[in-house]
Amino acid sequence: MATTEPTATLTPTPAAAVQYRGVAMLPDGKWRAYIVNRDGEPFNIGKFGTATAAALAHDRAILAVLGPDTSGVVLNFRAAFSDTELRFLSGRHALARPSGVVAMVRRSDDGSYDTELSRFAARAFDAYLDPDLALDVANFRLAHSDMLHRLMEKAAITAGANANQETRAKAKLDAEREAFVQAAKNKAIDELWVERYHHRRLATGHTFEDENRWPLVVPVNDVHVDWSPGEELIYLPHGSSYVDEMIL
Repeated sequence: MATTEPTATLTPTPAAAVQYRGVAMLPDGKWRAYIVNRDGEPFNIGKFGTATAAALAHDRAILAVLGPDTSGVVLNFRAAFSDTELRFLSGRHALARPSGVVAMVRRSDDGSYDTELSRFAARAFDAYLDPDLALDVANFRLAHSDMLHRLMEKAAITAGANANQETRAKAKLDAEREAFVQAAKNKAIDELWVERYHHRRLATGHTFEDENRWPLVVPVNDVHVDWSPGEELIYLPHGSSYVDEMIL
């Protein structure tokens, strides 16, 4: 995606600078996010407080237009997107046409986007009759069965020894739903994740295949997650490299 504007350069680690696509620094110290079509025509996404937030807005806007098969080569944080957020951004589960999603992305610096995503994830968890959403929930349960078992047992204990079976079952389901909602959030809103992401990209020299397969950070104090640099899944580019139709 060619552009005539400079990309943002950050130094989250002393080892290397990070260049973000579709981000330019403004005179007031804010950061502008934009996408361009194959003719080099830019479309302004909005102004954000940090370069990372602008880079994430850039990615969300492109995914809203082109969908989840967009090549990770043209994105800053393909690894940060859960399957649930990809559905939220594009396709039949999206809340609006690309123009509506981009309008929501423009307001994401105030937290409204993440609030709507969490609401969508909560509804998705309960959408048993929707095959795509049900599959997302099933995959989540399969990937984190041990953690979820501990989490739900803890919720049942918290409900109280005198709670009836229905109350305990509801407490378990609520805990599982909250874990799913937390897992659906974009990982790039976590500064520690972003720093670790850049370290790992620097170490491998490749763009990762979707790191929504990474161990998820969930609100459970007694769960410890490890990862090994030797276990990377290397991304194989696919899909368009351009915003071919800017229906905004």
